[in-house]
Amino acid sequence: MVVKGKHSMLDVVRVETRPNIMFSFLSVGWGLISDIDIESERLRAIGGQRFTVWSVHRLISLRTYQGKVSYLPALVSQTNGGGGGLGPAHHHNGVGTLKHSVSYNTTLNCRDCRGLLGQDGGGTIGSCDACDTNFSDVLSLETGTNLDSFRPRIDSWYSATSRKSTYFSTVDSVYESDKASNDDPLQTGGGANGGGGVAPLVQMYGPPSRLPALTAAVPDSWQCIAGEFVMVHAAYQTHLSTDCYFAPESNLNDGIIWLLIIRAGVSRSQLLSFLLGLSSGTHIPVQANEHIQMVPVTAFRIEPAGTNGHMTVDGEKVECGPIQGEIFPSLAKVMVPK
Repeated sequence: MVVKGKHSMLDVVRVETRPNIMFSFLSVGWGLISDIDIESERLRAIGGQRFTVWSVHRLISLRTYQGKVSYLPALVSQTNGGGGGLGPAHHHNGVGTLKHSVSYNTTLNCRDCRGLLGQDGGGTIGSCDACDTNFSDVLSLETGTNLDSFRPRIDSWYSATSRKSTYFSTVDSVYESDKASNDDPLQTGGGANGGGGVAPLVQMYGPPSRLPALTAAVPDSWQCIAGEFVMVHAAYQTHLSTDCYFAPESNLNDGIIWLLIIRAGVSRSQLLSFLLGLSSGTHIPVQANEHIQMVPVTAFRIEPAGTNGHMTVDGEKVECGPIQGEIFPSLAKVMVPK
């Protein structure tokens, strides 16, 4: 595989919690499956059977959690494409466009020429090839240099400054915040007597989010469900483990998050059937079920009413609180046999 260089593109989900921003390749969970995963750690000595034992325990002492789940449904063309075909949502939501990267008509400080200031305070910032040559012939959509007429946010790939911000976010896989871009990297904190040193640059890795902040309301185009839940689990791969065939219709680069929602009121017999069907991918009821549903989405937000229970990202425990995720199609590359 290494010699032949066979590979496939892989979707990655940008996950945001109150304290952290993560990039996830597998799943985000709240409730039953996450409880089983985290709480069965005490039985790790018995191997994979710990999941079976703890599933029985959690089925007997079933928990429900109060909260709210919101999601942006995937377009029909995405779910019908199969094999990673690009539907309209890929063109509008894909990482390649970086549609909502923040672009200003002030120059982004390039790391290649950053700090090349003259003795008199004038300088050459913005004069290197990356800053000017590669972008000087790109059509700029700014409406002028007057502050009253210029648009501080340019949602266009054809804007020179948008091209420049994309250059810094994709070439080196780092996207610099406005503060980091506009601050003087040579600025010291406090001068000779202030005990300050060179202020470190603030950097945010990966593509910027297109979603509202966790503290803001979701758009009207989202679907919202409030109430009690047994579990909510968002997955973007077919398997959560070797014997957990969670999302049979998923592909490595289909641009879809498969959001499983199990609401309170589901019977234990239905849950038992669900858990037994996970190994074969037959856990989703064939007939429409008001308690168990799998929804293809491109973004989601989970807002627990309390801090009880467990939340996981790729099987690792995170703070139980508001969490949201959005898909970035084909952001990573993995080696595959076919």
